[in-house]
Amino acid sequence: MEKPVHILHALLIFHLLGAAAAASDQEGWWSIDCGAGGGSRVVNGSISWVPDTNYTKVGTNARLPQNQALEEMNTLRFFPNKIENNCYIVPLEFPGFNYIVRAGFYYGNYDGLSKPPTFDLKLDRENWTTVNTSSTATGGIPIYHEAIYLTRSRNLTVCLEQTRDGEVPFISSLEGVPINYIYDEVLDTTTATLHLVARTNFGGPEIRFPDDIHNRIWTRGITPPNCHANISIPMAYSLFLVNDEPVSMLLDYIESTKVNDPIMLTVDIPPQSTPLPAYFVFYLADLSYHSNGSDIRAMQIYINGLEMSTVTVYFSSSKAVTFYPLDVMGPTINITLVATDESTLPPNINGIEIFTRHDLVGQSGSPLSPYSPSDTSKHFFSIYVLLIYILCLVALFP
Repeated sequence: MEKPVHILHALLIFHLLGAAAAASDQEGWWSIDCGAGGGSRVVNGSISWVPDTNYTKVGTNARLPQNQALEEMNTLRFFPNKIENNCYIVPLEFPGFNYIVRAGFYYGNYDGLSKPPTFDLKLDRENWTTVNTSSTATGGIPIYHEAIYLTRSRNLTVCLEQTRDGEVPFISSLEGVPINYIYDEVLDTTTATLHLVARTNFGGPEIRFPDDIHNRIWTRGITPPNCHANISIPMAYSLFLVNDEPVSMLLDYIESTKVNDPIMLTVDIPPQSTPLPAYFVFYLADLSYHSNGSDIRAMQIYINGLEMSTVTVYFSSSKAVTFYPLDVMGPTINITLVATDESTLPPNINGIEIFTRHDLVGQSGSPLSPYSPSDTSKHFFSIYVLLIYILCLVALFP
């Protein structure tokens, strides 16, 4: 009986190594809890939040008077000195890669002044966006600004700049994730920065890691009054994941209550003086069981009154429909989904992502040659599977 026991021990060891291989998919991630004291903390079993003391030498820590649901929103770092070098410098494990960079803000009246500030955020010293924190004065949800940014050095610099007298910049969290093989239709054709406008899960709750393996946040969408929210109970399905979209998002959806009722959605966008090229991704799926196999779900997609495409969503499958580039201006984007004359089922939608493209001055040079963080983990996982296979053969044929 000794041999099976040893084999079980070996299997346990290699399963642990397999878990380590899965964890290596988070190579190069950073999650900085701004203003936090003490050591690091782990959430969701694997995301390690660390204090910000190793990334900046300026600013002052503060804690909110009332606890928030997200621990990283309970503290912040504010920058009372009106200087240009209110910056974080983050070493990159994979320079030359596109990174999802996300900055989080929650004012919560930490200073007792009831004066939430507006200020500028910069990425590698170039203008990123303007942060308006008025919605986080008391209550509300955190504000996030996210960009997909092609890194060009071994450090990433994120700076906060005061633009109004008496309004002190602050930051609650700073996160980064290197990405590869997603959003290829845009990232393969440009070195520009993509600013996230919306990433929405319709018909279900907010989605985060681990459901989204790239640590993206899918906010809960509003259900229009002529629609209802559903959750699919799939029998069997075939999914083609274009951008590693979470399956839980594809199981949630909204659909209009009647076939001839359109789905009408409005997305807020910061106003700008000139149109910006935008990148749209519509996630459409029909994973529920249908008793009538002859039903058809087909719809036309309109953006700001322009007919973009006619799409058929087949049963037990999903698809991502993309449009790029399409020029947009604020303050809103209007989206309409209309059933075609042949459709027997109403229009539906599971999720959407919208980005605007920004050409930063500092991105005019050639990018570094990237090293894929997935190469090592995939190679290790292949070895892991092979060893498990060999051990199983030894157990079956001693």
